[in-house]
Amino acid sequence: MRYIAWEIKRIRDMPDKHALLNVLDKVGSAAVLINYRARTVDFNNLARRIVWEDAADMGPSETEPFTSRMISNALTEPFGTVELERPRNDQRLVFQAMDITAMGEAHRLLILIDLAVRTQVCAPALEKIFGLTAAEGRLAAELSRGIPLATIAQSRNVSIATLRTQLASIFGKTGTSRQPELVALLARVCQFSPMSDVAR
Repeated sequence: MRYIAWEIKRIRDMPDKHALLNVLDKVGSAAVLINYRARTVDFNNLARRIVWEDAADMGPSETEPFTSRMISNALTEPFGTVELERPRNDQRLVFQAMDITAMGEAHRLLILIDLAVRTQVCAPALEKIFGLTAAEGRLAAELSRGIPLATIAQSRNVSIATLRTQLASIFGKTGTSRQPELVALLARVCQFSPMSDVAR
């Protein structure tokens, strides 16, 4: 009990803004804090990578990376489109927003989502959660990445009939009945995947 109390005190004494952003980095969510004076306060590492193209230009800096229209929208709406002052052609970004208190002040936390990036489904996690075999977990992960059954069969040098048998077993273990339903479930389960390569 004394150890738990010490841990709670240690977390409480940390700058909560940084602790929160670090946690979101670890679970693979790009996060931005803006205040109600319509200014960007801080980013986690993943958000910096999304917002700034060059590592040397990674903020926050004196210049606001988001358009004023986007910040106004983010302060009042729960979700919307990310508009950058210096957009790149390949970016399709949206945000989900929520109110939080950080450093004793009200902020808006934005989770940035890059629509061009697919959620990475981890086969070992699926095996553990749903009781899948290694082959079933691998198949489920590949299907979630949009790889067609025929391509998977060819790359594994197995018949489509074998994969259909595995898929039927996956449906039974996950409580799904169709491939789109399965993929949607896996995206929810693997929404937060630990990021081991995040710079600390």
